[in-house]
Amino acid sequence: MKRTYPGFAHGGRYLYPLLFLALDYAAILLAEYAALGVQRGLSFHTSPFALRHSYLYIWIPCVYQLFLFRSHTYREMRPLIDIMRTTCYALVFGALATVCILFLMAPGGGTSRLFFAAFFLFSFLFVYGERYAALCIMKRLDAFYEPVILIGAGKTAERVLRFYANDLGCRYRVRGIIDDAPVSQRLAEKYLLYGGVAKAARILRHTGVQTVIITAPGMEKDDLQRLIESIQPYVRNILLVPDLIGTPLASIDTQTLFSEEILMLCLRNNLARRRNRICKRIFDITCTLLGGLLLSPLLLLLTIIVAIDNRGHVIFAHQRVGLGGKLFPCYKFQTMVRNADVVLKEYLAAHPEARAEWEANFKLKDDPRVTKLGAFLRKTSLDELPQLLNVLKGEMSLVGPRPIVTKEIPRYGENFREYAMVLPGITGMWQVSGRSDTTYAERVSMDTWYVRNWSVWIDIMYLIKTFSAVVHSKGAY
Repeated sequence: MKRTYPGFAHGGRYLYPLLFLALDYAAILLAEYAALGVQRGLSFHTSPFALRHSYLYIWIPCVYQLFLFRSHTYREMRPLIDIMRTTCYALVFGALATVCILFLMAPGGGTSRLFFAAFFLFSFLFVYGERYAALCIMKRLDAFYEPVILIGAGKTAERVLRFYANDLGCRYRVRGIIDDAPVSQRLAEKYLLYGGVAKAARILRHTGVQTVIITAPGMEKDDLQRLIESIQPYVRNILLVPDLIGTPLASIDTQTLFSEEILMLCLRNNLARRRNRICKRIFDITCTLLGGLLLSPLLLLLTIIVAIDNRGHVIFAHQRVGLGGKLFPCYKFQTMVRNADVVLKEYLAAHPEARAEWEANFKLKDDPRVTKLGAFLRKTSLDELPQLLNVLKGEMSLVGPRPIVTKEIPRYGENFREYAMVLPGITGMWQVSGRSDTTYAERVSMDTWYVRNWSVWIDIMYLIKTFSAVVHSKGAY
């Protein structure tokens, strides 16, 4: 029998914040001890820095937890990217408050910049580490879940549930659906159909479910308003998918004009701001230098192996379209035979089905040009590691649209202007969403969405997702 774990409806609403309070306290305390160990180990000619127990065990951890509490990290179930962002801000403000404590109050009779620097780094490492581990365990055990009812069972509901299933921060368990005529056959077969929308209030009153997700963006405004007014007295949370799918909403502010009962949305073009472009560039350079340093032994080994396999030919530079539509040499490890163009031409002439595949995607699953070593490098995406040099040269970004060739520009149509606004990326939305298993139209849509919704947190999330996609060789060939 499968063991059941608490949900928010069965005490989990109170256990969840208590658990993370305890975990965060332990993480901050561990960060303090680790920082003290570093300071004492590296301070050869000075007396070791000491903290009073009241600061070590109470004041500093409580200051951090106060900022974490103010960021709503203890009471809201949110996507992982939001948790990462708000936790980061809380830790930064907690660090600034710690500066005030250490340098203004001078507990223990002195201060140590080395301790503060080490503590700042360790606080990020341990808090993010314990939270990520805890969320992984909760997701696997289906613990601290939120029972929900869906109103609307169409393609939008499928997309919403697919996101929740793949996101660590969201642990929603669907109890059933409310819909007059479910469009999604899969959802209708998988979940209990309670009844039509007209009976929503009565259904929710009897089930006791406190969270409702309205996934019916096509519902008429008056019908939607009546629905919300009827169910609001019986639930705690109403999540609504508005009829704005595809609109760039990643950086949105809301304003409520109370006297006129109007909600106003403020949309920002992040990449139109110079400071954001500078931030993205600094992020690219920093991560590339650090990542290149860590990967240098692997890069050296692959260089030697590729050189032996290809008789001295290591790097292949292919012309791709970059920022502003300008061409640049996109570097990859050599994975093809020398006369690749001739081999491709002859193969396509002899295999009409392969020609159709090439004309549709500019890729072949069974590519005769690729060597055995090259097939392995492509399967693992190791062939793209030389593109780190493109990033340092300012020709590519770590995260961005998939670099395309000139023949693909017509495929983008009007969306090419979004593509040309940013540097193409080593990884991105397409690369972590099935890669070669997606259609070309889906690739264009993903690239366009990324440009319109860019933020540094989206870049971080895709870098994390890239590791998983590469490990599982998802859609690669």
